[in-house]
Amino acid sequence: MDAEYAQELLKILVENSARILRAGFGVDRAESAFFDVIALLREESSLKNGFLAMVERSLEERSPSGLHEGGVPRELLELAAHELRWPELRELAAARVHRFFGGNEALAISDVSRSVGEAYRDDWEDREFYQRYEA
Repeated sequence: MDAEYAQELLKILVENSARILRAGFGVDRAESAFFDVIALLREESSLKNGFLAMVERSLEERSPSGLHEGGVPRELLELAAHELRWPELRELAAARVHRFFGGNEALAISDVSRSVGEAYRDDWEDREFYQRYEA
């Protein structure tokens, strides 16, 4: 796929997942869109830096739900960490802890920076929200 088209498709898929969540639907309704993003990122390695830039902008927000225009939804970010295991996602989460919590992870207990780190685990507890992981 042409790199420019792939980048545009990535933006559309991320925005679609955010729109589903903004409309009040849950992860169960956004799951397909989330996994479309993951599949595209696996298929087109050239998209990694663009996706990481979107994540970085989302994590720079004080309240990083990712539901604003151009944002990466928190749930999609957590799923990407779980599925892709890119070290850069963990680094961006750590940078958020330093930026907003003075490096104190205990203060970030309910923050996305903490949940991204937890998503790297094979036994990530939020797997239960995704049909794909059902036995």
